[in-house]
Amino acid sequence: MQIQRSSKSDSIKKMIRELESKEIRVGFFETAKYPDGTPIAYVAAIQEFGYGPIPPRPFMRPAELQNKNKWQAGIAQGMKAALNGAVTIGHALEQVGMVAAGDVRKAIKAVTSPPLAESTIRARQSRKKGKKAASAKPLVDTGQMLQAVTSAVVDK
Repeated sequence: MQIQRSSKSDSIKKMIRELESKEIRVGFFETAKYPDGTPIAYVAAIQEFGYGPIPPRPFMRPAELQNKNKWQAGIAQGMKAALNGAVTIGHALEQVGMVAAGDVRKAIKAVTSPPLAESTIRARQSRKKGKKAASAKPLVDTGQMLQAVTSAVVDK
């Protein structure tokens, strides 16, 4: 009986060390670029915090505030599943990362204010002549920012 406790204790210690050596990153990575080469992360940062005449339209911070407890619970569930041998810690963290990326996408879609400037709406309309009508909704004009949100589990 003592051997099993020690084995279980060792497994928990090993799992904690592995967790401490990893982190989940969610957002826009270096390879995500608009067709003209502009990094999507650059545009996302401007939208998140605002810059010059562009007002802030936060989505990353609200996503974290609204979902942090859910993500932490997902990590706890993943640890339990890893202890039972159902998944690896890496796989559990990847699953939490995918959920978090989905939550960021939902937050982007939820942004409705501040409204776009009339000049931005006109620019969108002129770009889309003969195509689908331009959206007056912030952050979702081309859908590229939404599609670029991803996650990765990396070593610290």
